[in-house]
Amino acid sequence: MGWIKALAIGVAVIVVFSMIGVILHLFYLAIVAIAIGAVVALVLKARGRLRAGREEKTRKIEAEQTQATLTRRQLDVRAQAVRNQQDVEDELARLKREMD
Repeated sequence: MGWIKALAIGVAVIVVFSMIGVILHLFYLAIVAIAIGAVVALVLKARGRLRAGREEKTRKIEAEQTQATLTRRQLDVRAQAVRNQQDVEDELARLKREMD
């Protein structure tokens, strides 16, 4: 009967060591999964920052182009106003000559 007890203790020791090994392997796998998740999160965050930077750069370029267009339009309007003022002054001078 003593050899059955020794065999049971031996089997229990083997089972305990294998359970400890399984738990350690699961712990290692959990650490690896957390590391992979952190790397994926960092990559996604970096891609988001790059995309935001590109969008900001695009918005900045579009704003500069819009500003340049508005400046050209303002210059055109001012030039046209000067021409119109000259036309009005010429017309006024012509009318004064006709009245005299």
